[in-house]
Amino acid sequence: MGKSFNLNFKRDIIIIVTVIVLIVLLFVSNLYLGDADIPLGDVFSILSGGNAENEAWSYIVEYRLNRSIIAVFGGGALAISGLILQVFFRNPLAGPGVLGITSGASLGVALVILGGGAFVNALGGTAVLLFGALGAIGVLFLLLFLSKYIKNQVTLLVIGLMISYFTSAFVNMLYLWSNQEQTREFVIWGLGSFEGLSSNQVLAFTSTIVVFLALSILMIKGLNALVLGEDYARSLGIDLKLQKTLMIVVTSVLAAVVTTYCGPISFIGIAVPQLIRIGVKNNNHAFMLPAAFLGGALLGLTADIIVRSVGNALPLNTVTALIGAPIIIWTIIKMNKRLAGM
Repeated sequence: MGKSFNLNFKRDIIIIVTVIVLIVLLFVSNLYLGDADIPLGDVFSILSGGNAENEAWSYIVEYRLNRSIIAVFGGGALAISGLILQVFFRNPLAGPGVLGITSGASLGVALVILGGGAFVNALGGTAVLLFGALGAIGVLFLLLFLSKYIKNQVTLLVIGLMISYFTSAFVNMLYLWSNQEQTREFVIWGLGSFEGLSSNQVLAFTSTIVVFLALSILMIKGLNALVLGEDYARSLGIDLKLQKTLMIVVTSVLAAVVTTYCGPISFIGIAVPQLIRIGVKNNNHAFMLPAAFLGGALLGLTADIIVRSVGNALPLNTVTALIGAPIIIWTIIKMNKRLAGM
């Protein structure tokens, strides 16, 4: 048994190191690839604060750097959110969109884009981010309120789905009252993208995610215990009410931030945890959480490079769905085989 554990641990470490190497390679490739052919030496010179042969290259490299950072942290945050939610619901198909948080963010964005120009005129470019966050926070507080009275996670899951249907219906009504230009702008946002953020927005984005990823570390003991059931968790002295509240808050904020900035690309949050469970044998969430973040970062960068390689002709949301959907289908088939075997 000791030999098997050592072999599995070595195998897991090799997988993690391989993923890190791939992330570094893809990150550098994302800085180098593009319509403007910038020598790799000039890319590193610009990143280190030096001068490039062409002054315009500095702006291009900064744009590519911001896009790559968003892909890493956005993909990683969704993967962490999905992993925690799958433990919370004890369901491998749970994901960041499951509680209606991403739908709340979408509703907030729709109110700004489809609801008229008053918000934009008053708040400028921050209107979308502000209302997207408010929509997500509104759903979050509703869920926290309901969780005081609803102890069954499946029931809370169904309520989250109903919230998603309700917000979608409201967005559809906004479509009827909007003009063609507003509709087009909202559709473009809904396709998803890692581009278009300023350096200040990237800093705000990454800072928020880092804070809530740090909070997820506080849940490691509880996550490990909940995998074995609530009774076992109680026997270890886990405060289940606090643990579940923290799980809802962390996953909701992570999903809301990414959705508001990047659009609805929650397939990453469902697919990556499945890949991690297939790849690694260590079930300790002290290992699983970093592994999920790295897996999400890798998938985010991969999807972004695919989008850029076809000249942004494919929406990010389409690429993440093309990658994530087969993984989810495979998971459903596997679950059915397991149930049939019982």
